[in-house]
Amino acid sequence: MGTVVRTGGLQGIEGCPVSVEVDLCRGLPAFHLVGLPSTAVRESRERVLAAIRNSGHRLPAGRVTVNLAPADVPKDGSGHDLAIAVAVIAAEESRRGGVATGPDRGLLLGELSLFGEVKPVRGLLPIVLDARGRGETVVAVPAGQAGEARLVPGVEVVALRSLGEAVAWYLHGRRPEPVEAPEPPPPSPRLAIDGLQLALQPLAARAAILAAAGRHHLLLIGPPGVGKTRLARLLANLLPDLEAADALAVTRIHSAAGLLAGPWLVTRPPLRAPHHTITTVGLLGGGNRLQPGEVTLAHRGILFLDELAEFPIRALDALREPLAEGVVRVTRNAGQRTFPAACQLVAAANPCRCGFLGSRTRACTCGPGDLVRYRARLSGPLKDRFDLAVEMGDGRQEGLARAGFAETAEAGELAGRLARAGAILRECQDPPAAWSLARRVAAYGLDPGAVAQLDAARKPLGLSVRGVLRTCRVARTVAALEGRRTVAAADVREALLYRHEALGCWRAAEG
Repeated sequence: MGTVVRTGGLQGIEGCPVSVEVDLCRGLPAFHLVGLPSTAVRESRERVLAAIRNSGHRLPAGRVTVNLAPADVPKDGSGHDLAIAVAVIAAEESRRGGVATGPDRGLLLGELSLFGEVKPVRGLLPIVLDARGRGETVVAVPAGQAGEARLVPGVEVVALRSLGEAVAWYLHGRRPEPVEAPEPPPPSPRLAIDGLQLALQPLAARAAILAAAGRHHLLLIGPPGVGKTRLARLLANLLPDLEAADALAVTRIHSAAGLLAGPWLVTRPPLRAPHHTITTVGLLGGGNRLQPGEVTLAHRGILFLDELAEFPIRALDALREPLAEGVVRVTRNAGQRTFPAACQLVAAANPCRCGFLGSRTRACTCGPGDLVRYRARLSGPLKDRFDLAVEMGDGRQEGLARAGFAETAEAGELAGRLARAGAILRECQDPPAAWSLARRVAAYGLDPGAVAQLDAARKPLGLSVRGVLRTCRVARTVAALEGRRTVAAADVREALLYRHEALGCWRAAEG
């Protein structure tokens, strides 16, 4: 005697269908679980049997075989517990002549405690999204995650608190009591770049504003304690809220990673700041289960790499393709996954190993060889992917007293300026890669004077084709902040100030 109950699994950040097939037959008491289960799934045997017994249901006598189909797809996680338990109980009731409703009730998801409580599972949202895409209309989920499941439109959500409620609903049609949705927390205050930061580091603050308006990659270089990390973190507060489609995509990723703080959409761009000891797998994704890395967790937000030169060289160089393409393709023995990785890279670094190259307060203790080795940790192709590179100097003490409210008016108008610039930039499209360089430059809206300015600076700075195009993008953002769609020569000159080839610390290291 057997039965089938539908559930779902997680592969990376995508859901996948799983069918729980249970067969009861005569023989010595045994419980066999097949279908490429992981350790967590194999251990469900003890959880399921204890939950069935403690919920007042009869354990099947004889041999119990549970197959998780499709059998050639690895199964991971504890979300199959509830479906396995309901399928076993349904098979036992059917064998004893009871009425067991078929698998048309819907999808069952949930982990079981030893006492029959239905507990939350990781990756519920991508599983429900996948179920809706396959035509499912009803999903039964843990009561604590009902709000998360309701983020998916067009799906009826049944909130279950215990195995007893699941059996009463699935086998006998008795719906459990509804669960009230919790109130979302108040939005956290969003800080702006304050007057002190603007007064002490106006060029760096201007670069941060440009980075927020055009979603440009930003590199901040300077001695310790000048505010690089603080400015990079403040940049996240300047970004606008996520649009509905992006918010759902980010929430799906965070649900798969088990990072959701509650049953609400993630509406703010994420900020991920991994430590510099992170591995390439941790940064890009992979591992035995092909999990997403930090670059995917920062999708539609900011990936902040503090102490950039201390990161493993191999991990930094592996970032180049995701930054250009917006996706990460991970291939391992377990298969292949493509993860979204459209993030904004913001990095902070010291100009040298000791940190005081170019400082006005302390002398640099690095020798010529130390400077060469330190610079070699950042490859040319990686530096070329930064649209904006700024050298932050020491703050003069005499400037602290008069810094107070130097830029209060500009800080108050910043949100409006960024919103207007964003509206202009959304109307612009980057030209196709198949076009010639001259045609692609013209597509950015440069007037003849701006084209001449860029052409005159290209050879002295040694700009690559990518460098020329990224300069055009920054110049377009400069014009958009002023409310213009045409890029002038002054906009190009400002954009060239932020090229890494123009940084004084690089020239000092070379000299």
